[in-house]
Amino acid sequence: MAYGPVPPPHHATGRYPVRQPMPQPQPMPQPQQRRGGSALAVATIALAVVALLGVSVVATLMVLDSATSTGSSGETPEAVLVDLPAQEQTEAGARAAAQQAFDLYSAGSYGEFWDRWSAQSQSLIPRDDYISVFEQCPQAAQNLRFTIDSVTVDGTGAKVNANRLIAAFTFDFTYEGQAWRYVLPADQQQEYRTKNVDQLVQERRASGVCGGQDGGLRLTPPPTPSFVTQTPTAQAQTTTVAKVGETITVKGLQPGVEVAVTLDRFIGNATPSSQFLKPKDGNRYVAVELTVKNVGQEVYTDSPIVGGALIDSEGRQHQPTLAEVTEGTSFGGSITVNRGDIRKGLIVFEVPASATPAKLQFGVAVGWQKGEWALF
Repeated sequence: MAYGPVPPPHHATGRYPVRQPMPQPQPMPQPQQRRGGSALAVATIALAVVALLGVSVVATLMVLDSATSTGSSGETPEAVLVDLPAQEQTEAGARAAAQQAFDLYSAGSYGEFWDRWSAQSQSLIPRDDYISVFEQCPQAAQNLRFTIDSVTVDGTGAKVNANRLIAAFTFDFTYEGQAWRYVLPADQQQEYRTKNVDQLVQERRASGVCGGQDGGLRLTPPPTPSFVTQTPTAQAQTTTVAKVGETITVKGLQPGVEVAVTLDRFIGNATPSSQFLKPKDGNRYVAVELTVKNVGQEVYTDSPIVGGALIDSEGRQHQPTLAEVTEGTSFGGSITVNRGDIRKGLIVFEVPASATPAKLQFGVAVGWQKGEWALF
């Protein structure tokens, strides 16, 4: 072993320091096995990082994709609530929101109606699919307005009791995004969750619930013989039709049901009072005002719009709509008239703007007689 030169004695001790071997630094050789283990560890860590990054990317893509498209499993993407004007979380607020939603549905504005659904309901069927169902299977009672009877609010939920003609319904609403939103009934939720558009349309057509292509009212009974002011049967060919202001008495099928109906006035161009229920482009509203008096022996309960029909100068028949107009108050869904009492109201019709209304026919909904009035 080599040593360096001997230094002189230390000036303080006079002693010679112990001689140290000359340092000869050499790189410490590492065993081959340990060097390979280190490389393997580094590679493993790198692969783990890459794998984690890959999983993160895939997860991110899956989340983004789920928010923009429907997967192969048929699940509907989560809906984003449409911003609506802020509404009070009160009974009055729920009532106004419910009536607005019902009016949109009745008018056939299905997209705007869908916009007023809860997020959970919207997640069950896309907006375009919901519209498509009604394009292929129009509702049979389009333009028949819902009338709200009562509203009960409990926190963020509301129960809305309403009727349409003589049918009564209870609907749920929930308060989300500072607005009341419609909640689909449980049976419809199940239907939209498990069936596609084609299946929904096929089943509805098979059950006979689809209306005509115009989506018009289809609740009027089959045509029945007219009961008009006339001379004896032998001179039926000279039958006369009542005029505006005249009264005709008609009977129902049930014994004791008899009403005297007066056509008070005809409104040739009525103004819609709702911003949602309006005539289609190229159409207009017309209306008749009737006074109905119960002259029978039984209580008279009926839906006047079901018993009415308007005939234009070309012989085309037009059915009523439950639209409201500013010229008066409509009968609404139904009326109940005790013996000797009267009810006055409007029946509104939607007709082409070029049509010339000529006659009104009206009778008890469940009856065999109809009165007929000339409108001009």
